[in-house]
Amino acid sequence: MAVDKPIENSMREIDPKTAPIKDVFGYLLAGVSPRPIALVSTISSDGCVNLSPFSFFNAFSANPPIVAFSPSRRLRDSSVKDTYTNIMDTKECVIQVVTYDIAQQVNLASADFDSGVNEFEKSGLTPIDSVTVKPPRVLESPFQMECKLTQMVTLGEGGASGNLAICEVLRFHLSDKIMNDGSVDLKKLDLVARMGGATYCRSSGAAVFEIAKPTGGSQIGFAGLPEFVRKSKLLTASNLSLLAGASQIPSFAEAREFVERDKPLSAASGYIVRNYLRDSDHRTWLQLARTENTMTAYEQIAKRALDDTECDSQQTEELVTLAWMTLVYAHETLAST
Repeated sequence: MAVDKPIENSMREIDPKTAPIKDVFGYLLAGVSPRPIALVSTISSDGCVNLSPFSFFNAFSANPPIVAFSPSRRLRDSSVKDTYTNIMDTKECVIQVVTYDIAQQVNLASADFDSGVNEFEKSGLTPIDSVTVKPPRVLESPFQMECKLTQMVTLGEGGASGNLAICEVLRFHLSDKIMNDGSVDLKKLDLVARMGGATYCRSSGAAVFEIAKPTGGSQIGFAGLPEFVRKSKLLTASNLSLLAGASQIPSFAEAREFVERDKPLSAASGYIVRNYLRDSDHRTWLQLARTENTMTAYEQIAKRALDDTECDSQQTEELVTLAWMTLVYAHETLAST
């Protein structure tokens, strides 16, 4: 069900068949972003090592583990790069991730050096032996994948045309520094992603947030939202999505007990009080809304909770519960006055 909110958006229509290739390339880089970066090491048939980053890169299968990247043709003259030639000759490569610590060195490795130049030497990155393939790994990258080429899909012959290198991962190498109880800790990994132009994105700090995947299929969805919630002029579509993820709407009795109980603050409501309302009394934060006694005042409390759900799943659940209880309590209370 669509949200009852006006959408004002003037769109520019572009036909990629008639637009300059340079512009099409720029649109893709800007719109399909941020993109993970594959730092790919290869070796030529006569033993020359090459290292180059590619941001047209992703994973496509876990069984078998398949990743793919695109060593595209050069825009200026349609020529292929050393990475393409090497991997076609040897059918091997190592794909490393790019972290913030090595981003500048990786950028240096992306320079268009003459064929046969060793980018390890140019960038100051350290080559180390692989286990199952001939190309070396990058010591400074904490996540490395030794791969074999399974298929090269040619997507065009002109400048900026892609070549999709589909690779099977033969061996993972994961640094202990990024592990946490057997899993990769994404905050410790501190990845860098590519965007348009000279812009990058760092996946750390406030840029990393959690959204719990819906499970069970019992969510009420947008169609199940009460009209007074769905037609709110204050709550955004993102706010409504969080409310729509609930399996049921609390009753007025439950909401009244939640709002009027005189108990210590939960972690979530306490966070809102300390950071937004500057008060530590559980009853006082709602009293601010009671003073004005309008639905908008109560919605502001709910919105503050829903806007601050970029946290762990337990705290998010508490914040959504707080928002639902406040909204139901406010609607029923105001309707009876």
